[in-house]
Amino acid sequence: MSKDLYRHFLDSFEQSLANRVTDGRRIGAELKFPLVKRSGEAADYATIHALWRYLISRGWRAVEDSLSGKIVGASKPGEQNETVASCETGYCKTEFSLAHVGNLFELERAISELREELKPFADRNDVRFLAYGIQPVTPPSKRLLMKKSRTSVWDKVFASNRHIPPEDGDDMHLFTINAASHVHVSVSPEEAVPAVNVLNGFTGAQIALTAHSNVWRGRLDPQFKCVAEKFWDWWMPQSERVGVPARPFKDLEDYVRAVSDFSPVYVKREGVPIVPKGYDSFSEYCVCERARGEDPNGREVFFEPEHEDFDLHCTCYWFNARLSRYYTVENRVNDEQPPHALPCIAALTLGLMEALPEAQEALSAHDWNHLRQSREAACRDALLGKVNGRTLADLARELLDLAELGLRRRGKGEEKFLDRLEARLREKRSPADETEAMFRDGGVAALVEARAL
Repeated sequence: MSKDLYRHFLDSFEQSLANRVTDGRRIGAELKFPLVKRSGEAADYATIHALWRYLISRGWRAVEDSLSGKIVGASKPGEQNETVASCETGYCKTEFSLAHVGNLFELERAISELREELKPFADRNDVRFLAYGIQPVTPPSKRLLMKKSRTSVWDKVFASNRHIPPEDGDDMHLFTINAASHVHVSVSPEEAVPAVNVLNGFTGAQIALTAHSNVWRGRLDPQFKCVAEKFWDWWMPQSERVGVPARPFKDLEDYVRAVSDFSPVYVKREGVPIVPKGYDSFSEYCVCERARGEDPNGREVFFEPEHEDFDLHCTCYWFNARLSRYYTVENRVNDEQPPHALPCIAALTLGLMEALPEAQEALSAHDWNHLRQSREAACRDALLGKVNGRTLADLARELLDLAELGLRRRGKGEEKFLDRLEARLREKRSPADETEAMFRDGGVAALVEARAL
């Protein structure tokens, strides 16, 4: 890694901090909801376009894709940034990135307002936004792909058909059906790497508490309570680019070096994605005077690398926790939660950030490889999982104690948002256990009714 690349990253981080209106910690939520018919099957493509038209009619602004020029979402202003409605990889997987706020009560209010905004549309179109971690009936397929510039490159760069047959697409199309609850929290450059290490280290404990993707393809998965997280392993087995990193990072320079060691995925020139060809790492790519690549039509092109390409590169690896392009720490591991528990992931993440010194100390008492193994155990058995003779319920207890400490330290009464997680730990039942019971009793119809916003 060149010093220039690290300097670019650090300068961009510091500039982002300078542009923030307040010094207080900010919280943002990315809420992803499968959009389904009453049968539990994926809503059709026309319904998504109707959603954008509906939001625009209510004062939202149209968002256009840079490659196709088509409307692919809608946005409205918040206090410091925008709330953006879009679809991620799959068009039947809606995503609402809420404008960042200063406390969990403001976040709870924003979620309530979003639910009220979406209800008339859902009723009018006879569809449901599910607070659930995966499409419950419709299988993954290229037919569900939301066609836009970002989704046009993955199967070219990471091609595989281990889990999806070629006639249905590529393994990257697994991500047309998963639905998660991501949280962004503002951090300083000094906090950034400890925050990433803590959230990655406690991945297994988080999944144990929040697993919620065990019914898909119209049936109960026989192995996993958290199927959606397994998609990363199925897409990229043995990859250091996904899941829990192979080791904790020493500092910010070490983190940037590790990311720059990944091969480049794509860059953009005039809004058009270009896939660099023949480079083992981003570091190798960025020192070229003239790089070689391929445009969306398969034509060979030559262009000059730019340090700004690293900003896009930083969205093309998928640790369970990472530093985002907005220089926040992004907690990415949790399935979407039931309707009554939507703020709990933000509460857990924010609490850990406010108790970061104590969380670091707690993490140092664990073997990192055991923490990595806890991710797999949690995907299978949630709170009943075990690693090296220790239950994941014990690790979850440690996690919740730290989060409560951090939230109490803020003095705003936000620790109440952990109550749902505390109840799960007492009962040793994740949301997936509730879903299993309702599915056995009433099938997909019961799941759709219980998990609809």
